[in-house]
Amino acid sequence: MENFGEFVVNHWILWALFFGLSAFLIGSVISSNMGGAIAVNTAQAIQVVNQKKGVFIDTRAKVEFEKEHIADSINMPLSEFTAGTASMKETAKPVIIVPAIGQNTSVVVKQLQTHGVADIYVLKGGLNTWKDAKLPLFS
Repeated sequence: MENFGEFVVNHWILWALFFGLSAFLIGSVISSNMGGAIAVNTAQAIQVVNQKKGVFIDTRAKVEFEKEHIADSINMPLSEFTAGTASMKETAKPVIIVPAIGQNTSVVVKQLQTHGVADIYVLKGGLNTWKDAKLPLFS
């Protein structure tokens, strides 16, 4: 223990990397759980749809949505959420947010919560995760 200070000084790059990665890991865990949304993988998302009658909300642009999307998903582009014009007709059903790559969901979560949606999930990795799992897409 008496050489710990010398070790830290001699290996400061390793310590900086350790603390940087730790901060990143803690930040990503906090942000993924922030706002009341639950991050789910593809199998969990399918369970929510099948067991709780959940609805997929695709937040990609309309052009991208028309190229390919999950069956029975609703297209509500991120721009509608940022502008505050998005609205939900049925707020009792669970919602699974499907972004393009799993980012920019905090605005969507907040808007859905203000419209009274209580059960909100986010598909980890977005539509890319769905594609990687070789699950069906429709156009």
